[in-house]
Amino acid sequence: MSSDETHDHLDELLPSSETDLRVEVFVHSLAPVGCKENQDTLVERLRALVADGALADIDLQVWGDSVATGGPLAEVGAGERIAAAISEFYELAAKKNISISPFFRISKVTSSVTDESFRRIVPPCCCIALYTEDGLVGVFPSLIDGVAYTPDDAITYLEARTSSELPSQILADDRS
Repeated sequence: MSSDETHDHLDELLPSSETDLRVEVFVHSLAPVGCKENQDTLVERLRALVADGALADIDLQVWGDSVATGGPLAEVGAGERIAAAISEFYELAAKKNISISPFFRISKVTSSVTDESFRRIVPPCCCIALYTEDGLVGVFPSLIDGVAYTPDDAITYLEARTSSELPSQILADDRS
């Protein structure tokens, strides 16, 4: 897929660059084996976007390697916030005709000891959600028109959008 096609899909999904965006990063762990460097780089790039004014704020949530979809743990504190965020991701996907299902696997777990069973969602090891003051506007990874967009793709898009605006900002500053 060309860069222009990527930009077209994300231009349709995300609001204009004049809209304040904040980002939440969701990770399995703060010290993940095998992907810590990628997570660090992702957060550094997002912090640079905050410094450039392309993003208003960044926050981080640790959601572990699976999330129970019901029960007491999903009804308090961080469990409630994470369950609500995932629910919001699915609502956005339905509303915007995108898919997150390949990246958020739902399964039923049954204990061989207690025979207790519950549903869980296995989220991606890293996810970003973009919000405006009106709410969630984008979640990555996701499928848009059958094409997978990763958190890195979304950040690259925001970086390109920011750098393309810099010349006009510099000219405007020079005229002042």
